[in-house]
Amino acid sequence: MKKILFFIAIAFSTTVFSQAVFVVQNETSSSTHSSLQDAITAAVDGDYIYLPGGSFGIGSLLISKRVHIFGAGHYPDSTQATGRTALSGSIYFTTGSSNSVLQGVYLSGDIFMGSTASDGDVNNILISRCNLDNISLAYTTSGTNYGAENIFIKDCIVRNSIYGASTQGVVVESSIITNMIRSFNANTEFKNNIILKNGISGNYVIYEVSNCNFSNNIFRHSNTSTSYWSSGCSNNFFNNCVFGAESADLNAGTYSNCLYETAFSPLFVNVPNVADFSYTYDYHLSDTSAAIGVGMSGTDCGIYGGDNPYKDGAVPLNPHIQFKQIPTATDSQGKLNIQVTVGAQEN
Repeated sequence: MKKILFFIAIAFSTTVFSQAVFVVQNETSSSTHSSLQDAITAAVDGDYIYLPGGSFGIGSLLISKRVHIFGAGHYPDSTQATGRTALSGSIYFTTGSSNSVLQGVYLSGDIFMGSTASDGDVNNILISRCNLDNISLAYTTSGTNYGAENIFIKDCIVRNSIYGASTQGVVVESSIITNMIRSFNANTEFKNNIILKNGISGNYVIYEVSNCNFSNNIFRHSNTSTSYWSSGCSNNFFNNCVFGAESADLNAGTYSNCLYETAFSPLFVNVPNVADFSYTYDYHLSDTSAAIGVGMSGTDCGIYGGDNPYKDGAVPLNPHIQFKQIPTATDSQGKLNIQVTVGAQEN
């Protein structure tokens, strides 16, 4: 109840006074700030930072402490009351930020592990329910990782690529990736994802990936007449996946209980036969989808199958403002009739 009332206060101050409020909170105190950088500077290890809806420039934001950052979300239909949290810039998790969380934001740029070759010693980072461009598990999108491990990516929209830099202990789950998976080597699991390739930025869906596990994923390349599915890959295990390609086109490892040349449109409730993401598409499996029950242990393939299905609307875990109505003027008695509906999230 305390958290819900706290978020009503945030909605009130943000709307009535027309200013963004970034809140830093822990078990004993809370403070408000005018920018995300100020909030991170004020936070101590383990604090929670709550971001309002709106568009904010962050430049190259370095995070060097353990923080839990929650935005208002990024889906248009789930952020009507608050607006989406849109950050313009890139985020760098650097040494000291292990066990941090980033959730519920639209990021114009990329996420990196480290900003240089010497400050990327981070682990146990959770990135979830975000829409972003690239995720690089190193400080660049080329070269080798310098210390990051145990990275968990869930319920995300990755508009471009995930670059692994041979990082160990990575899980990518229930996410939509619209370009390429590249440079992973061992101890990485991709499960219940939708991996799309629209033919831009190179030809391959999977590039230089070895000794990794893929299960319950749906793959689609926009150019089904080519064999440009993988390059430089070996010893991967693909279990119970759905491919929009002939089995002869796939040469990245061992395949078990997979479907091939599967038409894309009938798989989902409403997704055209293109390899792209849109908020207007519905990625639930259709009633006649070939991906129903094809996953491991009889589960469904795609983002809504498995043990941890995709959260509709990618609504963040913190109490979510579903509706708010704040008049621009008081009534005849000088009162301001505020109506706010807040829903607590189960997961």
